[in-house]
Amino acid sequence: MCRLLGYVASHPTTLAEFTGPTFKEFVKLSEVHKDSWGLCLVDGAKAKIQKRVEVAATSDSFSKVAAAESASGGLLHFRWASPGIEVNDHNAHPFSHEDMGFIHNGALSPYDALLPEISEEVLSLRKGSGDSELFFLFALTKIKQQGFLPGVLEAIRSIKSAYEYSSINSMFLNSEYLIVISEHHSDNRPSWTEPNYYEVRYRLDASGCLVASSGWSQDGWALMPNHSALVVERKTMKSELINL
Repeated sequence: MCRLLGYVASHPTTLAEFTGPTFKEFVKLSEVHKDSWGLCLVDGAKAKIQKRVEVAATSDSFSKVAAAESASGGLLHFRWASPGIEVNDHNAHPFSHEDMGFIHNGALSPYDALLPEISEEVLSLRKGSGDSELFFLFALTKIKQQGFLPGVLEAIRSIKSAYEYSSINSMFLNSEYLIVISEHHSDNRPSWTEPNYYEVRYRLDASGCLVASSGWSQDGWALMPNHSALVVERKTMKSELINL
């Protein structure tokens, strides 16, 4: 299980600056979600990835990146590894290809369920051993067939209709869109967590859009309904909630 944060802004900004004073509360969640941290920044034709098998809350490298690395769009992930999936750089999120970044919270069952549905061309990009990377490569297969937005939605709807999962909460970012998925089964959350563990909330104003997992201060943020996708067009900051 993991914690997710994504943003798109009207101008380049750092994570710490755009998130504001409560960012330290989000970072504290990495004390439990401690198996790695990863950041994907997207400005232009190539996603920039930095990730470490470290606890973000005690990582000097994370502190420096969060305060100094600037972009108008990014994804941040704190990993708590699913049982049986190795903790290493290859299995750490985000995953990326060209100008696309992806992060996921949850698990598919079995972990390799999507393997037969991934094209040979896309499967050749695989580096790790986890279900989340296969989720991304399955979505990438659909994206290459249909384009970014329709491909992501088709991938999510296909998983929802035919596969077992605790959560496929996820975020997809490219140079044009931020797409956030709220799709989960609350009764399959970790036993020690609060009922709102899988909830996703967002803040949208003239400065841009910030979206994140629960567990820290999100006063005044809007709750994404379960079984929905939030689509934000980066150029205009127009947003739409779509039923899945």
